[in-house]
Amino acid sequence: MPEYPGDDIVLLLLKNGGAGDAFELIFKQYYRLMWTKAYLGTGDPNEADDLVQSVLCSIWEKQLYHNIKGNLRTYLLIAVRNQVNDYHKIRSRMQKRIEKYAETVDHLCFDESKQGGGVNEHFQEQLQELLSEFPTQRQRAFNLVYLQHKKYNEVAHNMGISVNSLKTHLKIAVKTLRNKLDLPFSE
Repeated sequence: MPEYPGDDIVLLLLKNGGAGDAFELIFKQYYRLMWTKAYLGTGDPNEADDLVQSVLCSIWEKQLYHNIKGNLRTYLLIAVRNQVNDYHKIRSRMQKRIEKYAETVDHLCFDESKQGGGVNEHFQEQLQELLSEFPTQRQRAFNLVYLQHKKYNEVAHNMGISVNSLKTHLKIAVKTLRNKLDLPFSE
């Protein structure tokens, strides 16, 4: 299928059993445009790939192409925009959880008003022991962001990694600590 036959033909193919060929045409015609929109919304080329794939998979698996009434290009770009918005909502919720958890860790580690310091000392020992089990970069990321209160961009630059890699290190560190420490933390 060398040339794009047009959206109307592609939609007819989708609705009349030629979904495989139609999706190949859609991919060739619109992938780059969809990816660019996703990249501009996320700033991450890998996330852009994932979001576009998610849109195309949803349309395929849920047979959403039956719902396309207007312009295919517009439908695809709106679907990508919605995926980008969902991506930001999920990231925001995850970031709030991480910050809440870090506040709990800070409070338990450094609040001098705790009774006699016994709880703090035990917690600090347990925290340091668990942190020492982390890979060096993860340990460094956690210390710089949560214990020294450095900014993400500054830490990522200092460590020579991307902000997204830093966030991944922090997410894994917090998840591990949450599972191994017994903290009074509520979602």
